[in-house]
Amino acid sequence: MSSLSTWEALGVVTQFGVTVALTVGLGFLLGNWIDRQMGTGIIFSLIGAVGGMISAVISTLQLLKYVSRRAARRGQVQE
Repeated sequence: MSSLSTWEALGVVTQFGVTVALTVGLGFLLGNWIDRQMGTGIIFSLIGAVGGMISAVISTLQLLKYVSRRAARRGQVQE
């Protein structure tokens, strides 16, 4: 099993934080705008925020897979 370097792990954690902040914030703002246009309260704001969170998790999992494959390849070359 390969392990991530300190910088790779830090990159994944940082990327997750930034992605969550942006996608949840933008999803909420877009949902809030739709709610104001349609007069529907807060339903689309919540949908936008949840959609942003799901998007952030999927994006981070894809990055983690890529970084893990890269670390595994690097481990095979060094052995």
